Amino acid sequence: MPDIVLSIFRLENDRGYFVPEFDIHYVEKETGIQWFINCGGTRAYFVRIGSGLGSDFEAECADSHFMANRVVTALFLGGLGLFRHKAMGRMLFEDIESEQLKFHSHLDLREIHKKEKKQEIEKLTDWYKFICLNNLFRRAADDAYSALLYPVESSFYVYRGMEWLLKAGNIGWRELAEDIGVSFKEIKEFKRTVNVELGQRHGIDSARKLRAQTRQYGMLVSDFVYGMCRVRKRVDKNYKVPSPKDVSKIVMQALPIVPYP
Repeated sequence: MPDIVLSIFRLENDRGYFVPEFDIHYVEKETGIQWFINCGGTRAYFVRIGSGLGSDFEAECADSHFMANRVVTALFLGGLGLFRHKAMGRMLFEDIESEQLKFHSHLDLREIHKKEKKQEIEKLTDWYKFICLNNLFRRAADDAYSALLYPVESSFYVYRGMEWLLKAGNIGWRELAEDIGVSFKEIKEFKRTVNVELGQRHGIDSARKLRAQTRQYGMLVSDFVYGMCRVRKRVDKNYKVPSPKDVSKIVMQALPIVPYP
């Protein structure tokens, strides 16, 4: 008989944004286990249905965090802001078709939220489905998310994200530079700076770190996200690449007001 695990997360945003109302249904390819995801305001609800879920409850807790991470990444790429997820409670219903209801519970309240435009929800859902089916792009997107969340390490995350894109698009650094919209010389200079001059990817004797400034690291992430969209077009012919201006709006929506509040 199937079990049901309900996980509840609070989605926090430093700029006071709320999550739009949306629903996603996702089926795990290998197991057939189903996820029903409902979000809005400051809450995200994850319902997982399948057999034997109660046998390893710690694994269910971890899986809910992995799925919540994909939601906040999709919110970022959909242009809706930079959110953090925090677990607020979880319910496990075992053998739901049996006569005796067995469950463990911890609940929190859902808050009122505003509705977003239909096209914003479509972009969010599109990115969510794409990163679920394309792990290399998901890792690149996660690095873009981390580059904004941790300003002083933004160059490291962007560099690693670029390496994921090379594998995702089966391309070289020259092609990636073209997709990002910079010269191959500029890409090489960026690599040298991150690898040699600053303590981003490797330890250096001076222990020097570059202090992030909003305009500089915001532009860096914008360029990277635009490049990611262009690389996606290489493998997803139906995808419509946003303009550099639209990508900058996505990043500006997510960018902290100051790097060090």
